[in-house]
Amino acid sequence: MSRFVTKHGYKSVNSVVESFVLKHCNLWSISKIEVRLFLNWRSIVGSTIADMASPDRVVFTGNNSGALCLQVKNGGYAMFLQYAIPGIIEKISVYFGFKAIHSIKIRQ
Repeated sequence: MSRFVTKHGYKSVNSVVESFVLKHCNLWSISKIEVRLFLNWRSIVGSTIADMASPDRVVFTGNNSGALCLQVKNGGYAMFLQYAIPGIIEKISVYFGFKAIHSIKIRQ
């Protein structure tokens, strides 16, 4: 029980789930970048973009950066997201501290 309690109160469910999944990434063959991106999507890109699209998968290439596939919730949002791709890549790069994503593909 003490691992779920800090001196300021209980930990959030998101932080507990994230730490559990990150510990088991190698066992499950999942990238830690992908897990952190999926769990923190709303805080990375903001609520406006998070309401329009959600990350589907990340395909990594040999240079340690990946291509993010976004699933658009409504076909009308695809055009807006196409123009927002450079900003989304920038926000992801700022969050991770390096260019983890080099391109974004939009799926409807």
